[in-house]
Amino acid sequence: MRRLAMTMAMSACASGTALAAPPYVGTWSHERLNCSAAADVQRQTVFTVDKAALSLPEFGCEHAAFRKTATGWVVHASQCYGSDPTLEEPFARVIHIERHGAMLRFTWPGFDSGPLVRC
Repeated sequence: MRRLAMTMAMSACASGTALAAPPYVGTWSHERLNCSAAADVQRQTVFTVDKAALSLPEFGCEHAAFRKTATGWVVHASQCYGSDPTLEEPFARVIHIERHGAMLRFTWPGFDSGPLVRC
């Protein structure tokens, strides 16, 4: 009985680690003050990433697939909608996320977020 309890406890710890969110998941901004700003400011300054979607300044993507690379992650985002009238919606975009210590940086052709801190 003691072994069974110990095995169950070890399995619970192992599965809890396996289910932990990837380090890019969360809310990010240039300044932490933006994290608690009014909604219109947040829409322009806050990057929100979950395991399957993105909400970035100027656009959001309903689907996102993440692949680990040597420097961070490559995100294949689809079902994206935004404020750029030159793009036919929904559009897709490949986004690179680089990690520098506790900071992240989002890039794609023509865009670089600069260093972002977690909210």
